[in-house]
Amino acid sequence: MKTEAVITGDIINSSILSDEQKTLVRLNLEQYTSNNPDILLPLQFYRGDSFQLMVKKERAARIAVFIEAIIYSSVNTFARISIGIGLVSKIVPDNVLQSEGEAFQLSGHQMDTMKEEGRLMKIALNNKQYQSILSATFYLAESIILGWKPGMAAVIAQIPFAKTQKEIAEKLNISSAAVSKALKAGNWPSVENFLCGYEEALKEI
Repeated sequence: MKTEAVITGDIINSSILSDEQKTLVRLNLEQYTSNNPDILLPLQFYRGDSFQLMVKKERAARIAVFIEAIIYSSVNTFARISIGIGLVSKIVPDNVLQSEGEAFQLSGHQMDTMKEEGRLMKIALNNKQYQSILSATFYLAESIILGWKPGMAAVIAQIPFAKTQKEIAEKLNISSAAVSKALKAGNWPSVENFLCGYEEALKEI
């Protein structure tokens, strides 16, 4: 058994989205997650607009942040995202919904309370030393993400697909200055710092 991460998500206010918008979200998420070496079991939707995937534990926060950016830039709403870090006891190839283990339980149980808590992103792991630290940093990252505008999210959503700000500008047909301004306004340097800190912490777990 290995320790990995399970990401469970639920699109907020999905009932007001049109079928075209829901399709757009799925296509954009599939574009990001397909052929991504950090994805261990591919994203699957269930119960309408909830989704789950298994990823390398040290990359889970980064993947979750980009999922938020992709969804928000696509349909102007976020997703509640729960990350569970733990052992995986059963892996069914290409079927995350039939796989099992501690990571799945932690991710799912946490998701059950997030709506009433008003939370956007949370992490759960059986490590008291790191749980409090990671919970605090996720809360700070969440507060930044909630301040994004769709244009900021659109720029951030392109980061995995581009090597430079110039490439992002060309993809979105905007100026390089506009890309730089969006990243600064979206406080991307702070988010990137959070992601690097998370990755370092997970190397120790």
